[in-house]
Amino acid sequence: MSPTGPAHLQAYPGATTCVVLGRMTAGSPLDLAAFRAVLWCVDDGGRGEPPLVAAGAPLLAVRVETAGALDAALGDFLRRDARHLPSVYVMADALEARAAAYQPSMAVLFAELEGQHRARVTRQQDGFRWQQHVIRNLPFYARRRVPALWRDALRGLPAVVCGAGPSLDVSGPKLAALAPGCVVFAADSALRALARHGVAADFAVSIDVAKLPEKCLPESHRPPRVILSAVSPPEWNDALPNGSAAYAASRQITTDWLAAAGVGRPPLTATETCGSTALDLARFLGCAPIHLFGMDLALSAKQRHAAGADRSIYAASGFVAEQAFPEVPGNYSPTVPTHALTDWRDLDARLAEWPPGLVFNVNDRGARLRNATLVHPDRLTSLPPADKARALAALSAPETADPVVLENALAPVRAAGQGIGAALPGLRAALTRGSPEAVIVGLRGLLADGNTGRALGAYALKLMPHLLPPTEGDIAFWQTQLDELTELSLLMQAVH
Repeated sequence: MSPTGPAHLQAYPGATTCVVLGRMTAGSPLDLAAFRAVLWCVDDGGRGEPPLVAAGAPLLAVRVETAGALDAALGDFLRRDARHLPSVYVMADALEARAAAYQPSMAVLFAELEGQHRARVTRQQDGFRWQQHVIRNLPFYARRRVPALWRDALRGLPAVVCGAGPSLDVSGPKLAALAPGCVVFAADSALRALARHGVAADFAVSIDVAKLPEKCLPESHRPPRVILSAVSPPEWNDALPNGSAAYAASRQITTDWLAAAGVGRPPLTATETCGSTALDLARFLGCAPIHLFGMDLALSAKQRHAAGADRSIYAASGFVAEQAFPEVPGNYSPTVPTHALTDWRDLDARLAEWPPGLVFNVNDRGARLRNATLVHPDRLTSLPPADKARALAALSAPETADPVVLENALAPVRAAGQGIGAALPGLRAALTRGSPEAVIVGLRGLLADGNTGRALGAYALKLMPHLLPPTEGDIAFWQTQLDELTELSLLMQAVH
């Protein structure tokens, strides 16, 4: 950037909107003619010289001094373009002379953009696979749900909750000494690292769309209880002994639809990660105290997981060790770099509301978590042993929906699949004639039907931005969408 230009630019490919933070002066012009709307965050003293925008493009100004003003404006502003995030210009004064005034607004802005980027990019990359898994899992989800009788069933038993952070390589031997007298909860990617230390998990959690059982399960041990979500790879249902899988609730349109039809939501909800869900499960079961192992939520020498984890699990995550990472409060240093900013923020906020003295974080590094007492592995003392075998053996089997209710809930899914299947030949014919516009019109009509939209769930959310004007996407792009719809339609029609 030139000395008179912005000190920082975060360009977003194809952006039609932009956000400007900081004062404008005659010597710091910005060419904003390409943007359809501009959001300007500025302090009171700098409101006299607004940025120049294109004719007809709205300029929305918010004051940094007004608490919550940027939060309130951002949601509506980001919805102005469902396909692209805004580019961001940060002026020099916002980073230097007036940094203290602008820092809270910058934190709000970049946190929101990170969350929006994750949601939008992930939806486009994984929306089809999410819904593919949801539909294939529906019969299992309805018949193997976490039961309400598990609430407080392990009250008073000590627990350890294991993530796959690098610190697990150090704390693992300490964990091995504690495990026989504690209920062991593990994220799927931690299972092999635990096996290296001779630790067998009592519960495992696998709620991610990409983690296949063969990448996670150790040869030496199959956890007797595995918590899944509707988007988990369906291969888990075949890899586990009958009765060992139980589904948690998840924020999926299609499973919410089933809940409205009488297939109730499980009482445990999957959260942002496998580790945090395992922690919520331990509390749901009434375990106390709860000790965290390998829950770093931070990088250690650019490493994000323990040595025993299968690194190919993270191949499609977008993680690049050489990139710059945001900093969060550290356990043993003022800040540490994190690859999981949103995950850390969500878990930190949730733990802040938990009872004091319930959670202990056994770690020699990592990100600080509020209300979790930090314990260095070298100072970890033994816990009173508990007779967990009897309590675990008494746990009830997963809940299953009433067969009549289930049939009434699944029949509309099959009907939606048949409706999509009936529409596809006409959509393919239109595309053969070279008319994506006709395909878009047809897809809008399909999604206008409430049952079809709910049956398509995450995939409908993936499609919707592309159905808005202006028309984008070539023949190959729309051919892919129709191919994916064909597969989803066939899966829906086969649900029982």
